[in-house]
Amino acid sequence: MVTARRIIAAAGTHFVRNIWLSLTTVFVLILALLSVNVLIGVNALLSRAVGVLEDKVDISVYFDPKTPEGVLEGARFYMASLPQVRSATLVTADQALADFKQLHANDPKILAALDQVGGNPLGATLVIKAERPEDYPFLLQALQNPQFADDIQSKDYEDHAVAIERVQEIGNSVRVFGSVLILLFALFSVLIVYNTVRVAIYTQREEIGIMRLVGASGTYVRWPFVLEGILLAVIALIVTSVLVWLAASAADPSLTALFDGQSPGLLDYFSSNAVLLLFAEGGSLIALVGISSWAAVGKYLKR
Repeated sequence: MVTARRIIAAAGTHFVRNIWLSLTTVFVLILALLSVNVLIGVNALLSRAVGVLEDKVDISVYFDPKTPEGVLEGARFYMASLPQVRSATLVTADQALADFKQLHANDPKILAALDQVGGNPLGATLVIKAERPEDYPFLLQALQNPQFADDIQSKDYEDHAVAIERVQEIGNSVRVFGSVLILLFALFSVLIVYNTVRVAIYTQREEIGIMRLVGASGTYVRWPFVLEGILLAVIALIVTSVLVWLAASAADPSLTALFDGQSPGLLDYFSSNAVLLLFAEGGSLIALVGISSWAAVGKYLKR
């Protein structure tokens, strides 16, 4: 216990005595953590953007105006019961006509032509959204159900097929590219942290030599530096967490317009993954700083 107290006291003494070097080390650690978190945030935003694009894709199934109500409800119930379907919304013929008139409210020629036709030339529309973009081909097959297939006039999936395929490609590319960049930035951060710790201990090499000359054991010499490094890592982690939270809180409202009025979900992403990120980044940083400190001090113990 006496030795432990002395080691802790020595770590505190190192921190205070070399306060500017300690603050510089904390600053570098913060920059390393921020670089990784910025990239994680960008990757989350790109994934969210892909999700918004995927949410806009759907299949609109147009039925013959003479289709009985029972057939329409049966089609909606059947498609909604499939696990690949997120939602199946039936737009009645009357609602379709009202929407058409509102869409062309400023085009008197179209409205005049509609009046000449007389009645309601539009049929009901079934709007289907899939759980995943790759589920749409299966849903097209499901629409061949003989109970209502003959009442379908047209489907507009063909117009969206290229867009759906493109969205899938973008989504896959973003996820792969983002993961690779995060790994690269993490590797660069490891190198930066390792060399920062080595430089910090290099400035105290004479003190290490003196401690060895007065008979201190290698373990006793190492542990104060290891604890000091862990303390610096914890401080950097706390400051980085606050900065990331503030940045995400400020960025969310500003980015809403880019996501078609929807929340970018940046703050939600960091909040929901806070524990995982803290353990992953904090554990990695503390382990890296501790091992680097132990190894760096050992280099001067051998002299």
